[in-house]
Amino acid sequence: MTPSMNNSKAEYHRLLLELTGIPTGPACEGRIVAWVEAWCADRAQITLDKDDAGNLHLSLGPWTVPDPVILEAHMDHPAFVALEAGPGDRRLWAEFRGGVGEPFFAGSRVMLHATGSDRPIGGSIAALHASGSDRPRSTTVDEFHLVEVELDEPMAAQPGDLLTWDVGPSRIVDSRLVAPACDDLAAVAAALAALDQLRHDAALRGKVGVVLTRAEEIGFIGALALCRSQRLPPAARIFALENSRSYAESPIGGGPIIRVGDKSSTFDPALTRVAEAAAAGLERQSPGFRYQRKLMPGGTCEATAFCEYGYAATCLCLPLGNYHNMNGSDPDHLRIDAETISLDDFDGLLDLLIHLCRNIDDPSTIPPLRDRLDKLFRDRGKLLR
Repeated sequence: MTPSMNNSKAEYHRLLLELTGIPTGPACEGRIVAWVEAWCADRAQITLDKDDAGNLHLSLGPWTVPDPVILEAHMDHPAFVALEAGPGDRRLWAEFRGGVGEPFFAGSRVMLHATGSDRPIGGSIAALHASGSDRPRSTTVDEFHLVEVELDEPMAAQPGDLLTWDVGPSRIVDSRLVAPACDDLAAVAAALAALDQLRHDAALRGKVGVVLTRAEEIGFIGALALCRSQRLPPAARIFALENSRSYAESPIGGGPIIRVGDKSSTFDPALTRVAEAAAAGLERQSPGFRYQRKLMPGGTCEATAFCEYGYAATCLCLPLGNYHNMNGSDPDHLRIDAETISLDDFDGLLDLLIHLCRNIDDPSTIPPLRDRLDKLFRDRGKLLR
């Protein structure tokens, strides 16, 4: 833990707990947006703006450099969106947006977060229907899972109301966060906490910002809208922050991960080296800090989209348990459950983000690979003569 973080660790854990418990879904991020707006209102140094797609842009003043550092995370998590209520107002039709295997649906518990009500209504998945059936269909996308939900009590749900898995509140158990939606709200928490730490650093004004995107879980639609708008400076350096499925070789508790690629692509090599050099430098300075460097092929993240649209982008992620709330690999023992991350990994990611933003342009701290290669040749190239 870096010295600047010691007094704020508990505060940022509270932020993490609060954010990961807020209901959200693809294109239904309004509660997160409202929370971030209120958070920014208390911080005069942070400017908040919203683009035409509803993505949030937080910065330390107008850009003063052509290549600002942007920490990016998405505000959604797989969830259900109500289409219409059935007879008796206890049977509800909804579409599921996001990637969860079909065996996890039947009988699983959900909560309806009805518009205008602060009290969630419990229910369970009564049936899962294939897209293209004669059941009610979304007016926008036909490929989503269509489900029937049996509510525990009558409730007049409105089209667009959000339903989430019923996995309990966000809580800390031993050294882990157990929450409805670590992916990607834990990364949102890390980005905001880093910006909160950096907002008093005059040297970073106009150079560092945060972008929070929408609808990542249905094909990073918010990020695509952002790329197509060309709103970001062309030379911006984008660090996508994610929660990625943990594997045996990328364990929870092993430290934040320099993610060199996903199942679709590898990321910008120069920026990935910068991130790794920053992590290695922090490891030398802070013996308690550790990190991992992995491909993480469990999914495709927004860094792929940014790279494809010509931006320099890479990814830093937290190893995640129960990815998309799916617990179990044995077909006879599958269940919906809370996601989980290590608090030490979260703290390490926050330390890394702060160190990276403060030192990214210091060549003595993060030396370019080309300089190291040129030095190697100067020292040993004579052996070829």
